[in-house]
Amino acid sequence: MRSSFIKAVIPGFMLLTACAHHRDVRPSEDGLHSVQFQTEEKGQGFREGMSQANHYCEQFKQQAYQVNESSQYVGSMDESTYNTGKTVSKVAKVAGTAGYIFGGKNESKVGGAASVGGVVGDAVLGEGYQYQMRFKCK
Repeated sequence: MRSSFIKAVIPGFMLLTACAHHRDVRPSEDGLHSVQFQTEEKGQGFREGMSQANHYCEQFKQQAYQVNESSQYVGSMDESTYNTGKTVSKVAKVAGTAGYIFGGKNESKVGGAASVGGVVGDAVLGEGYQYQMRFKCK
């Protein structure tokens, strides 16, 4: 029984991990594929998108070539408030961590709380931008 379980689980696990490197790629029959995912900042995405596209194309011994890309805000609050919140949470994490490490007893407590607050705020805000890149394998 144990060997049949292993024979069933290991190939499934290998299949899942093999696709994980291009999990956001959406293949298309006409050869114009896309990769789409959420990011924290408007300018993020190209490096991860190109990495996934290249990994996808490597299956066919080809390389990915970008056709176009776009990024749009899809968050639930207005974009300006989202970006301000992201900045504040990052500052709180960095300053709080510095206070926790380098501060005295009281500063350490405040710094730790600020750092945790920054982490929580960042998590609550999530990833407000949707990145999409269309590409071809050649």
